[in-house]
Amino acid sequence: MQEGSLLVDKFKDEVGTVSWSWLRPHEKHGSLFQVAEELDLIEVAVEVAEDRVTRIKTWLENGDLTRPIPDQVEEWNKVGGLFSGIIVKPYVFFKPVVMGGE
Repeated sequence: MQEGSLLVDKFKDEVGTVSWSWLRPHEKHGSLFQVAEELDLIEVAVEVAEDRVTRIKTWLENGDLTRPIPDQVEEWNKVGGLFSGIIVKPYVFFKPVVMGGE
């Protein structure tokens, strides 16, 4: 469990806000995955780094981890956007940044 804790700290330092132009090359290479709103980006990164295949497979099957669909890519190519992103080689995981509150 200590290793997982170290990974959490490591990934907290590595997660950042990125633009679509930064994510786009990863999408073109097929290494980009969108993380569902209800999942924690750091938790996903840790699970992937620790190769927890069963959990990752469940997320993929449930649609909690998806590759961007062409309509999303087209929209982001037009208007851009801000995202939280993290690299867990060879993959990149991201979530749209939600702006504003009430």
